[in-house]
Amino acid sequence: MLRRYRRLPQTLANSPALLQHKDLALDPEAKTARAGGVQLSLTAREYDILALLLSNPKKLFAKANLFESVWGEDYLGGGENVVNVHISNLRNKLARANPEEEYIETIWGMGYRLKS
Repeated sequence: MLRRYRRLPQTLANSPALLQHKDLALDPEAKTARAGGVQLSLTAREYDILALLLSNPKKLFAKANLFESVWGEDYLGGGENVVNVHISNLRNKLARANPEEEYIETIWGMGYRLKS
């Protein structure tokens, strides 16, 4: 019993924390996302982009950074449109869940970040 009792806090400490920004919440353990209380249906890439942005809420990500971090491949210039499409799809899903809130900000010529 004592061994089990000592292991419990360690497993709870290792569980990933809920990532939140405004009314947007991401549960890394369950791989779920909610915006405005509405469950989002995200693709794996959309989820990974959102997780990256929520993990670094003040960081500005260039398209090359997003591509390399999410896809795990070197950015050779061809992934720019891929990133744009995924960000656009993610924004549309977030807007459908909560039309009054904007979550992702574009800094023209630089990249994307969470809107504060």
